[in-house]
Amino acid sequence: MKKVLFIGVTEFSLKEDLHLKEKYEGLSQSIKTYVLGKGKTSHKKIWGADFYLLSRPVFWFLAPAVAFWLCLTKKIDTIVVQGPLLEGILGMVLKTLLRKELIVEIHGDWKERLPAFRPVLTFFAKRAFRSADKIRGVASYLVAKAQKYAPGKPYFLFPTFTALDDFLAENDVKFDNDILFVGRQDRIKGIKYLVEAFELIKKDFPDFKLSLVGEGLAEGKLSLAEVRNRMKSCYCLVVPSTTEGLPRVIMEAMALQKPVIASNVGGIPDLVKDGVNGFLFKVGNIEQLAEKLRTLLSNKEMAVEMGRKGKELIQSQFSNEKYIQNYLQMINQ
Repeated sequence: MKKVLFIGVTEFSLKEDLHLKEKYEGLSQSIKTYVLGKGKTSHKKIWGADFYLLSRPVFWFLAPAVAFWLCLTKKIDTIVVQGPLLEGILGMVLKTLLRKELIVEIHGDWKERLPAFRPVLTFFAKRAFRSADKIRGVASYLVAKAQKYAPGKPYFLFPTFTALDDFLAENDVKFDNDILFVGRQDRIKGIKYLVEAFELIKKDFPDFKLSLVGEGLAEGKLSLAEVRNRMKSCYCLVVPSTTEGLPRVIMEAMALQKPVIASNVGGIPDLVKDGVNGFLFKVGNIEQLAEKLRTLLSNKEMAVEMGRKGKELIQSQFSNEKYIQNYLQMINQ
């Protein structure tokens, strides 16, 4: 059984978490899993994995030493770094010193982390990609970016783990007159575009309402179960972001047979097929978003059919079982 060390800046609480539980229990059936991440400094065995957590203030001071120690004492075979920047640099050093296999993952556009420092970020990302034995992206546009700097590497494309089985098993689905946004109050989420688009059409659809759910928004942050309950009765989900990776919220909505209207950005087109399981619109184009809403709200049969097609996509490509299968294939290839 291969021994794999995951290194990333994810902050763990190690409390009951459906996403983490299903992910690590699934992986640990076939690989020995070690995780180095952020959290209250501790070592805990849970969900079939060994978690080594360091508090945020000291993480980057201690992570290199802890990673080096784990590689030596646990006889790690493969190092997976969950980003090409600081994690990537650490991975390169460990690979060079200890001759370990290195997998670099891309979960978002590294150039957008600090736009003012794009040349510097790209400099380090390029070296991480070129040092990697394998590269995994969660969306096709991220893989395409990395391929420019490291052609010829083995590339793997599959999304971040999302616990969708409970969503897929939900049968009590309704189409109430509720246009739903789920996210947080953040400029990049494009909420203002959705609000303005709804203003353009609401007089023609007086029975519909716009619901903004999430941290800093009208209805506040909800638990996963509460989000599922809201989604299963909404008419559609709208994701008007100006930048995105591969939004989990879209996968959740599709698993619940809901059509999605979203901006044509990042990894969203990997999920939303325009005119098939939802609609795409140009980022920031309020009139186009309003027109897509108008089309969908006017035709419930279309909404139901798009929702059905979305669920088919999730079942075939994004189930928990498919994620575990893809990950183990990447590790063992």
